[in-house]
Amino acid sequence: MENEKTEITSGKYQVPEELKEQARTFIKNFMREHNVNASQLASRLKALDPKRSDSRTNILNKLARASFQLTEVMQIVDLFGYELKIVTKDPIEGVGNNKE
Repeated sequence: MENEKTEITSGKYQVPEELKEQARTFIKNFMREHNVNASQLASRLKALDPKRSDSRTNILNKLARASFQLTEVMQIVDLFGYELKIVTKDPIEGVGNNKE
């Protein structure tokens, strides 16, 4: 019975490292393209909401862990005049809905 309990509590989803790396790269590239570092980003986010606890260290930790919440990413891209959209991937040749 005790083993069953362990299995239930330890069943937390683990994000694949490849996906974490994609998320880190996305945010880092976005910051680089807009010439903003972690300190500047934290300041801009704090200006949106003074109650935020963002700091340079906080931003760097979130980058290292790839742990930004979706709402945070939406706020970041909005700061620079962008919006986040979900779009269909282009089909891979030979897979999926080929209309030949």
